[in-house]
Amino acid sequence: LVGASDHTTTKALYAKDPDGLEFEVSWLVPLDKVTDQMRASAGTSPLDIDAEIARWGADSVGAI
Repeated sequence: LVGASDHTTTKALYAKDPDGLEFEVSWLVPLDKVTDQMRASAGTSPLDIDAEIARWGADSVGAI
């Protein structure tokens, strides 16, 4: 794992594969949960994965 970012409406983990290629795994906040405030305050901050799991649940399906 080389990074973890909270982009407000998406949550992203960054890692490198054995060949050194960086890749991203993203989870999108479900569209029915995205608020106008979230859209207006979109930015990037460090991802607190424990807080996000507590907020959304470990089994919550993200947006498509």
